[in-house]
Amino acid sequence: MEIYAHEPLGFDGFLVRVEADIRNGIPAVEIVGLASTSVREARERARIAVRNAGFEFPQDRILVNLSPADLPKEGSAYDLPIALKILSQSGQIADVPFPVLAMGELTLEGEIQPVRGILPAARAAAEKGIGTCIVPIENASEAMVVSSMQVWPISHLSQARQILIALREGEKPGMFLDGTLLGHGFGHDLQADSAPDSMPDSHMNYSPGAWEHEQSLDFRDFKGDEKFIRALVVAAAGGHNMFLAGPPGAGKTMAANRFPSLLPDLEVTEALDTASLYSLWGQKQARFTKRPPFRAPHHSASLEGILGGSKPLRPGEVSLAHHGVLFLDECPEFRRDVLQALREPVERGYVDIVRAGRVIRFPSDFQLIMAANPCPCGNLGIPGKTCLCTPEEIRRYWKKLGGPLLDRIDMRVAVVPPGPSRLLRAQSISHSDLQKKVLNARIQQRERLQRADARNARTNARIPPGHISELCKVTGNAEKLFLSGVSSYGFSARAGHSILKVARTIADLDGHQEIGESAIEEAIEYRQLGDGDAIWPG
Repeated sequence: MEIYAHEPLGFDGFLVRVEADIRNGIPAVEIVGLASTSVREARERARIAVRNAGFEFPQDRILVNLSPADLPKEGSAYDLPIALKILSQSGQIADVPFPVLAMGELTLEGEIQPVRGILPAARAAAEKGIGTCIVPIENASEAMVVSSMQVWPISHLSQARQILIALREGEKPGMFLDGTLLGHGFGHDLQADSAPDSMPDSHMNYSPGAWEHEQSLDFRDFKGDEKFIRALVVAAAGGHNMFLAGPPGAGKTMAANRFPSLLPDLEVTEALDTASLYSLWGQKQARFTKRPPFRAPHHSASLEGILGGSKPLRPGEVSLAHHGVLFLDECPEFRRDVLQALREPVERGYVDIVRAGRVIRFPSDFQLIMAANPCPCGNLGIPGKTCLCTPEEIRRYWKKLGGPLLDRIDMRVAVVPPGPSRLLRAQSISHSDLQKKVLNARIQQRERLQRADARNARTNARIPPGHISELCKVTGNAEKLFLSGVSSYGFSARAGHSILKVARTIADLDGHQEIGESAIEEAIEYRQLGDGDAIWPG
């Protein structure tokens, strides 16, 4: 029987074939194939768990090989496949004529504990033609998302004999483990390869800790002015990165926390990719949602926590925000190296982590929102308040952001605190109308990008440089206004492209096929804050 495990090295990982040889000799178990300490310890866990599950552990010399042998293996998910392979080789469980994926951690009593990375493992196995997996019962719903995978949940090693007999006789998972219904139909509407247009509601449950955002928040209770809300809608419609500057209490954090409510639902493949990243991160009982993820790490976060890393290798905040929003509140308080490390993933949509000559890639196509005060004390430019900061302190405060990072931010918005009268007045803006505007603009973008064969781009913010002249064409007075604006403000080439892409989004929101003067003027206005000495309007 061919048994495979999965090593979650990067987003895709790789399948590991588990082989075992039992021969006469001094009783011992040896595991080869670049196994880490946690994997080598599986021999002791398997030895005791096999006995406590009612089997006999072979009193012979056992060699376990994990192939491919030149790639490192880590974690406790190899416990179950190693135990199953030894039991199969010793003839204590039935042999099946097809490959099986198995993952799970063993306790000494023989219980099977959940492990991380089940969803990407099931997806990788399905791509290689493996249609059966045996996983911990807590991870079963996660694996069942892959419709081509026949999932056999297991809670104790003693159930292995019954499962393998059922597999050999061609049975399907059903009501046989502790009387629990484990039907195979659950999750079959989710197919990563066929990518249906809808996702069953049974998979859309919100799980606390899965996304760090309360999906119920929206702009119905938001008291910001119309100009600020307009900027938020533009950013949501085009997927543009945004920088918010304003005094404490102006509404920056409140607006950012509600920003994901403007975004449309994820497509099925996008939701599966995001769920896979959370599974790799260590969420062992995954819940799936079509809502974009929202991550707001604390400013004390380390470089590894933001980009990914640690041991074993896990995705960072930039990847956990994939297809969603990464919000950095009080961004000048983050370490400078952390902020500057965001430049590559913001522009590329992925992050490469180099470890011991190996490059590990995680996707990180997120929308960045940063918020900051205009100065360390927060009072710069605010009527009726006195700024106590020296020019050098203000310069040092903004210098932490750095020009190269700010140059990658399409929109910079000065957030002015709402007046007392607005705080008392009922909100007249319809949140559903804002959502419809964003959705309609996204639909226009998608159709335009498909016609231009820019399939890797989902929004205007991701229009490739080679397609900008075609998709963001300006003529006449709009062209003159663009050229004079870029020249007078000394914008970089990247900033010029950014202005065109934001203007394209503004035209989409306003229902215009052509980019007009008003769109260019508004896009330039969004670009001015933070360039040179313009750290606060006026």
